[in-house]
Amino acid sequence: MPSLLEILGILLEFIPQVFVLYFILALFEKSGVLGKFAQFFHLPVNNVLPICLTFNCTTMAICAARDNPYRKNLVYFLSLIPCTAQLPLLTFLLLTVIKFPLWSIFLLYFVAIFIGIIFLLILPRNKKKNEYYQNVIVKWPNIWECCCDTLKQTIIFAKKIFIAFAVSAFVIVFLARFSFHFKFVSNPEESILFSICGFFTPLFTPIGLNQPVVICALLFGIIAKEAAVSVLLFFPNIVNVLTIPVVLSLVTFFTFYPKCLAAQTAINHHCGRKTGWKVFFMNLLLAYSLSFVVYNLCGFFI
Repeated sequence: MPSLLEILGILLEFIPQVFVLYFILALFEKSGVLGKFAQFFHLPVNNVLPICLTFNCTTMAICAARDNPYRKNLVYFLSLIPCTAQLPLLTFLLLTVIKFPLWSIFLLYFVAIFIGIIFLLILPRNKKKNEYYQNVIVKWPNIWECCCDTLKQTIIFAKKIFIAFAVSAFVIVFLARFSFHFKFVSNPEESILFSICGFFTPLFTPIGLNQPVVICALLFGIIAKEAAVSVLLFFPNIVNVLTIPVVLSLVTFFTFYPKCLAAQTAINHHCGRKTGWKVFFMNLLLAYSLSFVVYNLCGFFI
């Protein structure tokens, strides 16, 4: 299973990206280039960059939407789109475990985008009319001002994300290495974490995800989506016997369930904790509901 250093190493990868993102965004905003781009394509300028970024990293997309007057509605949409960190597990399950064709990955993304658009349509809309930059003037931005603003935003973000990420990673890794008698165990199935996962199996039984290994992978996925596939790879004997309904249920749940702690921290920071919790439970409820439908339909037809 992933070690504490491996998980915390993922945290360090976010900080330079956040700094570069903030800096580039500041340059684009203060120079008027982003406004010209949106004006040329007749798009709301505040939605262009976040939507493009969300396919790569939800955290980066949410950071890019920090000054967006429509950011709360936009965050609901961004939270439903699978990022590249989710792609390894989705590819592993669909293409390797149940040997579906490559187009199944693209179909999954189209379904996620379609559901996200539905949410945008039913959410109350912001009635501000200045969605476009009118008569945008491109100018050379103040580099020093951009650097100061970028550094300030990065420090605030890094402080919040480090605390949430580090504490959660330490707790989960500790639980995966020790038993209830606080003895180090080489077999993870004897650990506190797997015992806890086994406790939650009745909750996941209606959607077919009642394997402690699967629940454990989902817990690691809350910390960082990349870690979920590494958990499953340590237990090939269990993964290889998963049925198609179970795999499709897991794919559905993993696609729509709450994003990683980095993204959740970004939502709390830029949209407020109230919105953060709303997005979290919306993702959780949607993932569980869709997985329930997928698992039972597949069980009926397959």
